[in-house]
Amino acid sequence: MKTILSLFDYTGNWSRPYKDAGYNVIQHDIKLGVDIFSDTIPSAIADQIDGNQVHGIMAAVPCTDFAGSGARWWKEKELQPADYNGKNVEFDSTIEMSMFFVFSVLFIVELFNPVWWVIENPVGRMHRLIPEIGKPRMYFNPTDFGHPYTKRTALYGDFNTNLQKEYALNLFGSEMWSKYGGKSERTKAARSVTPTGFARAFFNANP
Repeated sequence: MKTILSLFDYTGNWSRPYKDAGYNVIQHDIKLGVDIFSDTIPSAIADQIDGNQVHGIMAAVPCTDFAGSGARWWKEKELQPADYNGKNVEFDSTIEMSMFFVFSVLFIVELFNPVWWVIENPVGRMHRLIPEIGKPRMYFNPTDFGHPYTKRTALYGDFNTNLQKEYALNLFGSEMWSKYGGKSERTKAARSVTPTGFARAFFNANP
């Protein structure tokens, strides 16, 4: 059975097509009680030592410190203390914390060398802060996959970019911000939900 490791995946939207198809999907997210530093990385190291194989790795890294939509706060965030409450890990700023989220994913990818891997984030400065990730392999809007709103998103990694599209009219503009603007955890979570049409197309192109 193929194993998919889905990181920063609270809702399971992105990985659901794999789960529905019978894959062994392992979701990791702090809201599920799994911490990337104290839980995910040690587990990945143990699995690698045991010879366990991971077919694919997907990661929807928190975008707050990378997304271009928040560019006017970037300077402020470089001085903002991190709100991380994990074990034995400290960060000088929220930017440093977010960067180490990405470095952690890259480390896990290096451990497992999966058939494909992908990191999703709204268009912004991720690849400028972390050149090791490379430039985005592709960009998409939810309108490309049947959803009538826009949220231009970048995909980094090594995966098949030939996703079958099903275009929809942009009826609601940037719905994520018009309906779910703000700094609350509820609105942040709503903005981060993966469009189901994109999730299906990604699965079909990267089985």
